[in-house]
Amino acid sequence: MKIHSKNVGSEIVANPGERLADIDPALVVSLLKRDGYVYFTGYQPTLEEFEAFTRRFGTCAGARHVHYPEGGEALGFHAEDSYNPYRPDAIWFLCLYEGSDGGAPTGAVDGVRLLNELSPHWQEFCRTNTLRFERHWAEETWRSATGGAAIEEIEKVLDSLPGFSHRFLPDGTLYTCYEAPIVVRTPGGEESFSNTMLQAMTEQTFYGMSLGDGSPVPRELLETVERWAFENEVEIGWSAGDVAVIDNYRMMHRRAEYHGKDRDLRARHCENLFGTQLPDDSTPLAAGIKSLIQSDVGLPVATGPLTATV
Repeated sequence: MKIHSKNVGSEIVANPGERLADIDPALVVSLLKRDGYVYFTGYQPTLEEFEAFTRRFGTCAGARHVHYPEGGEALGFHAEDSYNPYRPDAIWFLCLYEGSDGGAPTGAVDGVRLLNELSPHWQEFCRTNTLRFERHWAEETWRSATGGAAIEEIEKVLDSLPGFSHRFLPDGTLYTCYEAPIVVRTPGGEESFSNTMLQAMTEQTFYGMSLGDGSPVPRELLETVERWAFENEVEIGWSAGDVAVIDNYRMMHRRAEYHGKDRDLRARHCENLFGTQLPDDSTPLAAGIKSLIQSDVGLPVATGPLTATV
């Protein structure tokens, strides 16, 4: 294999006859921790080979199709699942087919560099403030997700989630609130601006985002961060058979506009690649609550804070 390192990211190029299974996972983790993402080209794995390789890095969710809407709309910069307690350490991607529009890439931005480029004022603001995500779930949605469990059992699981609070309302709605940092630590110990702020501002009816004190995120901060991100975006992929893994605490990524057809890009969350322990989801109830919070079983019926009369 040949390894090429860049200012951000590394690339591993296969020699003839090499397979993904031949790569030492310790090497990949070392490169990922140092460079933010690793791109693998020339290996041409099957989906089964990809899944077997990624399992060597820890607990992984199932490989899902990356959704490309018919209108081709882009998705803003975000760190995967940083709006809920189930943020994975890393995200794996496999391109099985680049699609009719060619290799339109996934965009990524280095949160360590981004934070360092902010003014001292905004750096301190980001370190001392948090993001709050307030969402309301219809009774039929949360009951479907929890399989008819008693409210006392549901509350026990919800109370165990870090940074998370909830309240059952008189009409049966479940109100949830998650508070997340704006600045996180990478596995290498560096501070990083890595969160879902930019994407959440485009879909407030899904995220219900505010600062931790309930006030809006300052427009100047949003514009400053978004401008820097687009000016310093790096492109990842895609050609058929290529693989990538992204550090979800250092990098933010986005879906670029895509107007082609038949792209087959798979994504797989690796929960504990760097050793992070996520909330337990080993029971059917805990797994159902995770699916609810991640909106796999339905969308929130409302977002934002509780009214004073509730």
